[in-house]
Amino acid sequence: KNRNAQKLQGVPGVSYGERFTEDDPSKPKNKVTVLGNPALSDVKVIMIGVRNNTGATKECTVWADELRVTDFDQDGGWAAKANMTLGMSDIATVNAGYHKETVGFGSVDQGLSNRNLDNYQRYNVAVQADLGRFLPKKVNLKAPVYYSVTEEQNTPKYNPLDKDVLLDDALEACATEHQRDSIKSFAVTTKRVESFSISGLRFDVKSKLPMPWDPANFVFNYSSNKRHNEDPDNEYENTNDYRGSFQYNYAPAFKPFRPFKGLNPKSKSKNVKFLREWEFNWFPQQLSFITNINRSYYEQQTRNETDVDVELPVSVSKNFLWDRQLSVTWNFTKSLNMSFKSNTTAHIEEPIGQVNKKLFPDEYREWRDSVWRSITNLG
Repeated sequence: KNRNAQKLQGVPGVSYGERFTEDDPSKPKNKVTVLGNPALSDVKVIMIGVRNNTGATKECTVWADELRVTDFDQDGGWAAKANMTLGMSDIATVNAGYHKETVGFGSVDQGLSNRNLDNYQRYNVAVQADLGRFLPKKVNLKAPVYYSVTEEQNTPKYNPLDKDVLLDDALEACATEHQRDSIKSFAVTTKRVESFSISGLRFDVKSKLPMPWDPANFVFNYSSNKRHNEDPDNEYENTNDYRGSFQYNYAPAFKPFRPFKGLNPKSKSKNVKFLREWEFNWFPQQLSFITNINRSYYEQQTRNETDVDVELPVSVSKNFLWDRQLSVTWNFTKSLNMSFKSNTTAHIEEPIGQVNKKLFPDEYREWRDSVWRSITNLG
């Protein structure tokens, strides 16, 4: 602990490559020397040496019997969990929860070695609402909205960089705020998930006689899901998924055209009866068009555990797809039917590299222009 504190403070001659010696606090006559960055959890071989400080030859016998670790930390921990549900009439519902476990917490039948060695906390909030409730009824808007956010955080008891040193002691020994933030970002594991969706947004307004421009014929959907992780192996790991769709459906209501209905209704001829009842549908029974846009983006910045001054390249994976579907159903007569379906999947071109408006504004503008150019060309 003292060696690490002096190393962070920049004391000359103190480093992992130099031997550091100090008196044993419990036995001042003894000295403790450390070299490198050892940890009890990584010990595989123990060497015992006997030093002869006299000039004469000595003989001795050394016994090492029942070498073991003693004085387990028996401090207990605690845990708490709370949930809340708030209903606001038929407008919205809010759910919230919080969960916390501290170091040393465990069930009654667990041994000391199975107790928590980190502080864990999690909170979640979810909101469901219908935006149409905030507008007059005559607007007849259907807009179910869902939003949720969940965040988890694990803070270990011991510093992952020095597994025998408490994290609080390591942070206390830091000479600068930058060193403290650097250790925290490496030691603490954080996970955050954020979701948002609008399902079936439409204005449910129809004419008495269905028309192609009725607002009820148009339906819109959108959803996004974002995941962010930070842990000792990754500086950051982001996964973003976006989905949007637009749907148009039109089913007209009309009477078919009967060009020979004026023929003599009293005629008993089968041919006359057939012509008089023959009808022709002059417009399709149904028109349907659906377009979906799906975009996925993944980036990962791995930590360089060999040399912290050298940053590893960022791993990026992305995919941008555009699906279009057209369907037409047309029953020309009672016995002559036609159905047409068309499915098209296009790829939206994106430049290579990260997409980050704040860090790389020039590259972001290039990405935006390239995407819009590809969209205008229908992929």
